[in-house]
Amino acid sequence: MLDLIFPKICCSCEKPLTGESALCGPCSGEIKFINELSSCALCGGPFGFFSSEESDNFLFAPGAGDEGHLCGNCIRGKFSFKRARSVAVYEGRLRDMIHEFKYEGRLSLEGVLSRLLFDNSPCDPGEFDMVVPVPLHVNKLRQREYNQSAVMAMNLASRAGIRLNLLSLRKTRDTRPQFELKNEEERRRNVRGAFKVKSGETLRGASILLVDDVFTTGSTSEECTRELLKSGASEVSVITLARAKGV
Repeated sequence: MLDLIFPKICCSCEKPLTGESALCGPCSGEIKFINELSSCALCGGPFGFFSSEESDNFLFAPGAGDEGHLCGNCIRGKFSFKRARSVAVYEGRLRDMIHEFKYEGRLSLEGVLSRLLFDNSPCDPGEFDMVVPVPLHVNKLRQREYNQSAVMAMNLASRAGIRLNLLSLRKTRDTRPQFELKNEEERRRNVRGAFKVKSGETLRGASILLVDDVFTTGSTSEECTRELLKSGASEVSVITLARAKGV
């Protein structure tokens, strides 16, 4: 009876739903999962999926290790994290939902996005000591009223049964939104020194899973990783819901 009065609708296109899924078939079918693509063993970037503009960064490296091939960035030792993985490509319906969740206050999307992250996680969250979200500066937190990465991290930690650490890593300097910067070097400069582990906090020996919504060039993940390692973490891996095309 309730379904007749309050019919379930797709979280993305708002068309009526049948069954238990939060997304209709067409919207769900638009999501391109990265586990279906050949990707870099370290940073998780899909090989050959993005345009030829990225050909210099995504070069096959045969024999790069037992775990598979490495991209050009990882061959050059660009990243400090142990590995980064993303669930799906940042485009279409998924991109729209993340944007609405992040910038338009659609907290109702928390459930479907968190389930996408957990149910399709390319790594086992249970192998880590704690989950740490990429933090927001207090100015942006006041504007948005919640940190989308913290919400997903909270749900991931709860479902995996591991510790959630919301307070150790802080963003101490407000920065321009990364999507406004079209140059990779500008993005690195934008976040350099913007994250700090709380004074007196020790993460000695901890294996950390760093959670964010979108991985683009990896500048934010790298800056956070360096700070966590500096504070004693034994290793840091990164998981994001989506992987965007680098710029």
